[in-house]
Amino acid sequence: MKKDFVISAYIVHNNRLLLVHHKGLDMWLPVGGHIEPEETPEQAVKREALEEAGLEVEIIGENNSKIDDRVNILTTPHHIQLEEIDGKHQHIDLVYFCRAKTDKIKLAEREHHNIKWFSEKELESPEITNQIRYFGRTALRELKQ
Repeated sequence: MKKDFVISAYIVHNNRLLLVHHKGLDMWLPVGGHIEPEETPEQAVKREALEEAGLEVEIIGENNSKIDDRVNILTTPHHIQLEEIDGKHQHIDLVYFCRAKTDKIKLAEREHHNIKWFSEKELESPEITNQIRYFGRTALRELKQ
């Protein structure tokens, strides 16, 4: 079965979580997408945050560092999950928690119906899947300001 590497970014600002309403999947999701062949996962997180929400973000996790000229330690994601997509392929999803530098967001109209900051209470909406609710709450609690 084909496997693609992707990132998801649970972005927090002032104790609210950013979600986008994906047109193709018709559901609320964190910012995310495929890691391009020339990118590191961190570069993909920053690119997707900028493309999908107009945001610059700080990735939270063990910071990357350089060991020598040939080895860099990448920022550790919060977790990695395997997602069944359509019976023919899967996503290996590197999930990051991030802080936004501002709450000023911009809708990527080509990809999404809506973009919104959610409070922890608003994550109770039946529109939010259990997975998104669980990791959204976790991000909010871990990045509480």
